[in-house]
Amino acid sequence: MKYALTDDQASVLAGLDQLLGGFDSAPPTEPVLFEYAAALDQTLAESGFLDIAREDGFSPLDAALIVERLARLPQVVEAAASSIVAPAVGVPAGTRPVALLSGPLTRAARYLPMARVLLADRGDHALMIKVEPDNVETVETLFAYPYGKLKSLDGLEQTRIEDVAALRRRWRIALAAEAAGCMASAIDAILEHVKTRQAFGQPLGAFQAIQHRLAMAAETAEATKYLAFRAAWSDLESDAAIAAGFAQTRTAQLAYDLHQFAGAMSLTLEFPLHLWTYRLRALAGELGGGSRQARAAALATWGAAA
Repeated sequence: MKYALTDDQASVLAGLDQLLGGFDSAPPTEPVLFEYAAALDQTLAESGFLDIAREDGFSPLDAALIVERLARLPQVVEAAASSIVAPAVGVPAGTRPVALLSGPLTRAARYLPMARVLLADRGDHALMIKVEPDNVETVETLFAYPYGKLKSLDGLEQTRIEDVAALRRRWRIALAAEAAGCMASAIDAILEHVKTRQAFGQPLGAFQAIQHRLAMAAETAEATKYLAFRAAWSDLESDAAIAAGFAQTRTAQLAYDLHQFAGAMSLTLEFPLHLWTYRLRALAGELGGGSRQARAAALATWGAAA
């Protein structure tokens, strides 16, 4: 399947690429767990890219295109929750960054250290919680994202959201779009390696076994991207769950193969591959993982018969 951009979508992505061209998007030269692109975050917010789904004539699909492109960067910036999830659950425009949390409020959440609002899935409802910077404790992880958790649950300014299904649906779409971008850049990093690394007098990429597994990784990345775009276009529960579930169930094999091609070097912080594969590991566990998404897809498709 080939997805053709509309003229408006092509213009949006061209504008985004022009904006990104003004920022240093080279992988960090020093060993780091992650690098948050604060300046890019501010510019994206001011330019309106992250509010595109709120504009007349645009939709979550346009936001997903932007999220997938930004997820390819070695640096991280909170875009998925702001542009895809927040508009569906009543978060006011401009209130960002946004963190997402499923489960106990004491758990760590991605982007919480810089978030202004936390959207928490509480099972039968959701909460929109105002985040006070002094109430957030930074949590160090290997997942190549900034994580934090609330220090205290006392006195939280919160708003109840009844439509928790909308939160989960858009979260799944955001997750799939972000995963697709991470997969694409992880593959690009390894392609460069197998072209230059020699074994038995020839590049690693010349070996058929490696070519086959790279082709499988490319198929996973492309399928994840188009499933994410389809879900963003339809905004259906079933499509969103299928897109997220596919990304989550394919992550382990893709990451294993790509790391194997670079050997022990791929696990060092100096080699950029981990910047995307570790993020994929984090995404693979959100909202209950692939099995939870499969169950959600079945329920959305067949209802009680599932």
